[in-house]
Amino acid sequence: MSIEIPENLSPERNAEFRALYKKHFGQDISESQADEEAYRLLSFFSIVFDL
Repeated sequence: MSIEIPENLSPERNAEFRALYKKHFGQDISESQADEEAYRLLSFFSIVFDL
């Protein structure tokens, strides 16, 4: 099974991701950093699901 991983989040999802990141890690990140971190997280999960 292959999961399609978006390279960019929608503006709404990006804001949600940044809010969650701030809540859990105590740091503000930029929109581009949120896109990169989300891509890494989704890439990790796609590998786990492929196992």
